[in-house]
Amino acid sequence: MTIANQRTMHTNLQHPTGFIQSFKARELGLETTLSTDSFSTEYTRMSRRLPIHSIYASTYLSTTQPFIDHLITPENYQEIITLARQFPGNLTSFLGFECRLTEPVSRTDWAFAVSGSGTDRNVLANFLSQGYIPDYYLQEDAWQRVQKFAKAWATPQSALDRRIQCFWLEFDMPEQPPTVSLPSVFFGPNRLPKGVASNTVSEYAWLTRSALPLLKGHAVHASIKQQLATCLRQLPENANLFQVGVMLSRGDNENLRLFINHLAPSQILHYLRTIGWMGDGDALATMLTEIEPLANRFVLGFDVTPKGIGPRLGLECSFQADGYHQEPRWAAFLDYLVCKGLCLPEKRDALLRFPGVESNGARDNSVMHPLASVSHTLPDLLSSAIVRYISHIKIVYENGKAFEAKAYPAVRLFKPSESSLYEFD
Repeated sequence: MTIANQRTMHTNLQHPTGFIQSFKARELGLETTLSTDSFSTEYTRMSRRLPIHSIYASTYLSTTQPFIDHLITPENYQEIITLARQFPGNLTSFLGFECRLTEPVSRTDWAFAVSGSGTDRNVLANFLSQGYIPDYYLQEDAWQRVQKFAKAWATPQSALDRRIQCFWLEFDMPEQPPTVSLPSVFFGPNRLPKGVASNTVSEYAWLTRSALPLLKGHAVHASIKQQLATCLRQLPENANLFQVGVMLSRGDNENLRLFINHLAPSQILHYLRTIGWMGDGDALATMLTEIEPLANRFVLGFDVTPKGIGPRLGLECSFQADGYHQEPRWAAFLDYLVCKGLCLPEKRDALLRFPGVESNGARDNSVMHPLASVSHTLPDLLSSAIVRYISHIKIVYENGKAFEAKAYPAVRLFKPSESSLYEFD
């Protein structure tokens, strides 16, 4: 490769719009390294766990532009890209959109994950504490709390150090985006040691003692602690606490959002009753019976409030093992949603067109593995494939209201496998 081409690559990585225009569809060119000086500088930054300057979260999201017709409006999409350019590319390997399926035109939100593997959490802490995020962001109390949480997570031997496997920042995208976008945050506790039951409340004491006070800015309300303990004690042996959320973007400093993984549909209604949910069980039972054969992984989400379990439920549906862009089972699930009036036909068709791979020489039938961390080395980052796929579909229910469906098309970085994912000229 010539020095001129290396400089062109460097420019394109800095400017996502040029990035898209400079490469043919489905050809990313991320395996091409930067010019020598730039490569050395960025490599050094990564070794110091600092944000890099050449690749942004928007770089990954920009690859989806040809595939989001009927899912995201051009204006909404550009607002997401503009916000995503605030965040460095060595912070995340997993990003996604939230698309409503029953409205022809609706606002789409977005989110990205920070892995607990490698040193990604250190990049997050440095990004928030060493002047890389605009100063006016940190004038907001919500961002100050995220900053404190990130620092604690990145501190060895802290209460959070080895207890959190991932951290999500989710951004609502209203019609008139604010000057400073506030995130809602979600974090996933690591799996408990083998032989320790998920409903052992004492194993989660760090949640109410450390993690949640950092994000809320105050001690956890006593009734919330009691509700959380009940939710954990009532977990079936096969289920576990998957994620915990605090809706900072909505000014909600009291409630929690819990996500329970590996519940079978036949267990969901009974579990909800044992923790005090008071909704219409008949409508929920009918829906659960209908979707049980259409997916094999279900994550139940609900709010924990000082007054009890909130009325609104979310059931995230997906598949294990995940076929990512090659997953054939979404068609039947989406057809079901169309038949139930929960998804417009054009949005079903758009979602089925979305999956694919962005890389040079990628073989669609290759074995690929998600890149768990993006902060190890710059070559790993630059040689990754970007895979588009449907992460999950969420069915939302609230007593007395119609069911609602949302899709979560995702972008994820994958590493080359030993089966030779790439062919180089």
